Amino acid sequence: MFHKMTVGMVALGLVGALAAGCAGNVGKGEGEGCGSDQDCNNQLFCTPVTGRSGDFCCPAPLVYPSGQFASSQTNCQPTSK
Repeated sequence: MFHKMTVGMVALGLVGALAAGCAGNVGKGEGEGCGSDQDCNNQLFCTPVTGRSGDFCCPAPLVYPSGQFASSQTNCQPTSK
């Protein structure tokens, strides 16, 4: 009986660890290249950035009303090129 209880506890621990791992942020971080919003972590959006090639995971809005960028990541800031 002790063996069955130990196996059950280990199995329960593994299921819990897997569930906790799935609950975390999944996807690319801020400033990383992307193909769709689903590629990005929570609260980031796959968006084209003026002057940069490709789309990047960036917060929205890209620019605050004050004119300050919402992100300090270089890939989330437009360039003049």
